[in-house]
Amino acid sequence: MILVSTDGTELSDKAVHTAAKLAKQLNTSVLGIIVVKNKGTESAVKTLEEVKEVCGKYGTPCEVSEIIGSSVPDAILKTAKENDVRFIVMASRGLGTLGSLFIGSSTQQVLAKADRPVLVVR
Repeated sequence: MILVSTDGTELSDKAVHTAAKLAKQLNTSVLGIIVVKNKGTESAVKTLEEVKEVCGKYGTPCEVSEIIGSSVPDAILKTAKENDVRFIVMASRGLGTLGSLFIGSSTQQVLAKADRPVLVVR
């Protein structure tokens, strides 16, 4: 299984497409996640539906999940470990604050702490 983290941005959409194509080539499935503070927001549900649609286009088996958490990197890493994913796919940056563009972005933190490969999509 390949975990892909999305936040609905155009760049994270590229990560979803990359994960779906790669999973198809490796004959595995995708676990699409979005990390939110409150479960069931309309935008999160829509984003996860888009993950399902992309995977469907490639014929890639897919599961999706909203993960409740205040720390995006920690939620991604915990989910990866709990689901024993082969690797993580994510965008080089997302909806973080301006400061996170320079240091401490979710992607940088996942790269620094991950115990499995991380594919960063630009």
